[in-house]
Amino acid sequence: MEETLVKMLEADRAAMVECCARLLRVPSVNGVHPEIAIAQAIAEEARTLGLHVQLVGADAQRPNVIVSTRAEGPTGLLLLGHLDTVPAGDEARWRFPPFAGVVADGRIYGRGAIDTKGGMTAALYALAALTRVDGLLPNSRAQLICVPDEESGATGTLGVKYLHAQELLGGLGAIYAYSGAQVTLGHRGVLRYRLTCTGDAIHTGAHEWQEQTAGANAVAGMARLIVALAHMATSYSKHKYFERFRTVITAGTVISGGTAINIVPDHCEALLDIRTTPEYDRAAIEVLLMNAQAAATTERLRFEFALLNEIPAVISDESAPIFTILDDVIPLITGHAAERVVAGPANEGYLLIERGIPTVCGLGPTGANAHAANEYAEIDGLVQAAQIFALCGARLSLQIR
Repeated sequence: MEETLVKMLEADRAAMVECCARLLRVPSVNGVHPEIAIAQAIAEEARTLGLHVQLVGADAQRPNVIVSTRAEGPTGLLLLGHLDTVPAGDEARWRFPPFAGVVADGRIYGRGAIDTKGGMTAALYALAALTRVDGLLPNSRAQLICVPDEESGATGTLGVKYLHAQELLGGLGAIYAYSGAQVTLGHRGVLRYRLTCTGDAIHTGAHEWQEQTAGANAVAGMARLIVALAHMATSYSKHKYFERFRTVITAGTVISGGTAINIVPDHCEALLDIRTTPEYDRAAIEVLLMNAQAAATTERLRFEFALLNEIPAVISDESAPIFTILDDVIPLITGHAAERVVAGPANEGYLLIERGIPTVCGLGPTGANAHAANEYAEIDGLVQAAQIFALCGARLSLQIR
């Protein structure tokens, strides 16, 4: 049955390519296009493939798409993708128009090709193949959930959190269908803050400013704080799989301040992005921030910080069945053993892990240039991802009695 499944998906190669290209031709840039159009495109494809489809959400223009091999029953494999993309950026830097879904040189080009429209395509065809071979899902179903609003900060408010609250989220194991051939057990965390420095405005030609008896430059104060944060040293993690990572503080990713060229600026804001290993939770980071701000504070300069985003560093229980299954399945399809890793960037995998679902936080079609010009998915990688998903779904279903 597994051999039949693999051959069936190889025969679906052309259909998968065309499906992925169609999805890439539906722009779904976060903050520009509500996800309803891409959600409807995926739902239409799923229905054509004979799959059960639901569109649900807190916002009708930004729904989740739930695709299932059958309407009811316990879920073995849960596949996930997100409907939105980042902007294309400077389109002049693209080899092909970013929303044209061009196929060339064994690749499919377009914004979202590997983040995550290629992965959702592979998942759709994996689920369809599982329904076409009798006996592969005797005790369960497999599902694909496509969520909105991931690129704004991976909060899951409209997606994973909403579905969980509606009791529409479950699975013995999950795969977030990002690009890559590694088994990503978890990821570093993210903390983001808005830093504010308040000073005192004065005319730049004033004698008091010359003598430093009045006025305080908030931009210069913020610059000193940014430099101090940039020079904070952290050690490499000692936690298993995180050893190649440190907690990285990147201050001043966006800066604004000042009102006119001849006025000492009395206000400056800067954004701070921090990628955390398990050694540094929010409390530990905020101690560092308070110490740095205290050192930079003067009689006329005052600092504050406000939390914008919080995603913890997470890792799944690697003894969960899905990981053992993937250890066996991936070499069958690719010819290579899959390395177990954790990711440097964070994603919504933490939301699933926190809800008790062992999750691969990134596995799908091979390709390159997510969030950059000339993003593409490899056609061979698209087919292989569908084969891996399907075999994993079939084997995971046997764990449900």
